[in-house]
Amino acid sequence: MPDPDAQLLIAIETFGGGGAERVALDLARAWPRDHARPVLLVASRTGAYADRLPPGLEVIEIGIPSSPRRLLPFLWRLRQRLAGRRIAGVVSHMTGMNRMMLRAALLGILRSPVVVVEHNDFLRNQNVAAMTRLRSSLLLRETAFLYRRAAAVVGCSQGVARQAAALFGLARDRVQAIPNPVEPRFAAPAPMETGIADWFAPLARPVFISAGRMVPQKGFDDLIRAFARQPCGSLVILGEGPLRPDLAALAEELGVAARVRMPGFLPVPEQVLQAADVYVSASLWEGYPLVLIEAYAAGLPVVARACDFGPDEIVIPSRPGRLVRSGRVEDLAAAMAEVAATTPRAAPGSIPLPENAAPHVVRRYRALFSGGLS
Repeated sequence: MPDPDAQLLIAIETFGGGGAERVALDLARAWPRDHARPVLLVASRTGAYADRLPPGLEVIEIGIPSSPRRLLPFLWRLRQRLAGRRIAGVVSHMTGMNRMMLRAALLGILRSPVVVVEHNDFLRNQNVAAMTRLRSSLLLRETAFLYRRAAAVVGCSQGVARQAAALFGLARDRVQAIPNPVEPRFAAPAPMETGIADWFAPLARPVFISAGRMVPQKGFDDLIRAFARQPCGSLVILGEGPLRPDLAALAEELGVAARVRMPGFLPVPEQVLQAADVYVSASLWEGYPLVLIEAYAAGLPVVARACDFGPDEIVIPSRPGRLVRSGRVEDLAAAMAEVAATTPRAAPGSIPLPENAAPHVVRRYRALFSGGLS
């Protein structure tokens, strides 16, 4: 029988504008209320999605970052916040929060199964190559010790799951690859807002679009260089980050500043995708880039550079676009030109994405728990 007091804790550091945060919110939206009510737990109630939460969704804020340096204050506050609650299970996202939730389970603060989700290339995301041998060894050993005590470890792609199993010595039956869900609003978007339509109207076609935090991982510098080889069209890069001035300077240097737009973070990506012609990813590494799935759901052809991990599992021959299997800017530029010239956008919702349907993804997560959540 359903327990009206049972709660599923979905843990994430903040409501920042990244893919992991969107996945956490999408799971909360789609999770059935028949056995456990989803509740979000965040270290800090900040970020681009903080004011775009699903109606009626409860949020528990710890108010302390999930850093090892704040271990004891975080766990003490967590114990206070969870007092009197019936937590039936935990789904935690991102390495820092995952490690904190598993420490809480070891200390008895959490007495329910904890499922942890890795969203990226662990070695690159933790910058292990820049660590001393001692520090990297301690990080890997402690994470392995903790992850072996999880009810399950989820990789958002086959590549991430294989890496986690190898790095942390996990049995393959303890690691699952569960792709990110896509919201129905991308496949059936609302009519485009007048302001967005007016903003895109004067842009030269084709409109190439990309999105993400402006950091080295996303390869936006190579994207601008590849775009500079296009004889016409516009490039729109959505997002913010420390490299914005460098990217603007590069566009100026290459003589394409008038054709490159960087409007920052926009809260209605499904409408922005309606207005573009081709989605392009130049990332150097990924986990499972949700925005590629969202672009397909919106009907856009995709050009993506193959990297660790994700794009090669998403940009497949049955879907429109090109996977670029080299790091050469000229190859990325050629693929962009080819797809723009030969592959028109499709109707939203017409590109099959069955493995990313939110109900299917939720069923796979529920199957990881025994008892009241399955």
